[in-house]
Amino acid sequence: MKIDKPKKPPLPLRLLRQLWILIPLILAAAMYFLLPMFPEFTEQVISRGLFKIYTVPVGFLTSLIPISLTELCAVLAIPAVITLIVVFIVRMKKSRDRRRTAIKAGRFLAGAVSFAAFIYMTAHGANFYRQPLEQLMELDTSAKSPEFLSRVCTELATHAAEERLLLTEDENGCVKFTEDIWAELSRADSGYEALTEDHPFLWTSVSRQKPVQLSYLWSYTGIVGMYFPFFAECNVNIEQPDFCQPFTASHESAHSRGIAFENECNFLAFLSCINSEYPEYRYSGYLMAFKFCSNALYSADRELWETMAAGTSEGMWRDLRAENEYIRSFEGEAKKVFTSANDTFIKVQGVKDGTRSYDRMTDLVLAYYYKEWHQS
Repeated sequence: MKIDKPKKPPLPLRLLRQLWILIPLILAAAMYFLLPMFPEFTEQVISRGLFKIYTVPVGFLTSLIPISLTELCAVLAIPAVITLIVVFIVRMKKSRDRRRTAIKAGRFLAGAVSFAAFIYMTAHGANFYRQPLEQLMELDTSAKSPEFLSRVCTELATHAAEERLLLTEDENGCVKFTEDIWAELSRADSGYEALTEDHPFLWTSVSRQKPVQLSYLWSYTGIVGMYFPFFAECNVNIEQPDFCQPFTASHESAHSRGIAFENECNFLAFLSCINSEYPEYRYSGYLMAFKFCSNALYSADRELWETMAAGTSEGMWRDLRAENEYIRSFEGEAKKVFTSANDTFIKVQGVKDGTRSYDRMTDLVLAYYYKEWHQS
């Protein structure tokens, strides 16, 4: 009796079985190339839809864990890679069909990269292509005069000086936390409550900003905060001066709320801090905004800057000098490498000025005060 051989599935089906693991990568690539052309679609469907679907449950769960999963992964990354290489070599030596073993390993690696690319675009990357924050918040970011900039600097300095009187100093006369670091970082959401009422798109389930335990070593990279989209997790370098940390925590929280551009995260950090019920947050927001605006004024009009600076608090300058000393103390080749890598990463997202985009927070701060003062 003749037994018929089973028929092969059609070629398209066979290809689908072999290449289905690349579908997430193809979708990620489509998002990367197409979404910049459709900011309204990106805003409504991706940033307010798909992004929330992933980030809300993941962020809620990771916020329950009282350690930085990002830091844990960074520590375990090298031994994990070494282990995978060793396992691959052992299996290749024991394999009767090394070609098939190598193909399986390649498929595993391709699948991991494919799914990682899609998750990244869903959980962060696509937000670079949503509608700009000045449009969503109706802010006029057109150029403002040096005189207006000087007025804003004076306003920020006045508030910063007032808030500083409510805080404790260390032996060097710099602002010092009085609470446990976990308690301090947990306050980052306080200022966002008012913002979320006016701008619901900023809502998130991420409620815990996590201190990095290896912050001293991390400081050599020049990174003061990191949002890890795969875990929807906000991480804060706690080696930096205390007054910087509320602003950093609020900046990273902005990423968890769907904001990708660094200048926009800086601006939201400022807004959330000054709306906080905690004076250390309000001080951090006012002083960090003052730093950016003051630097812009110094470049625009040195004479106006000197007039403005003459009326500021000496305590503010002690804190800013402490931040400069912190930055200088960790200068080195490692920092140059990580800064260059971060600059390249930001530029790949379509931000032409890379890490310099952080400074464009000044335009948003000026637009905010322009709107506030013209409406009152």
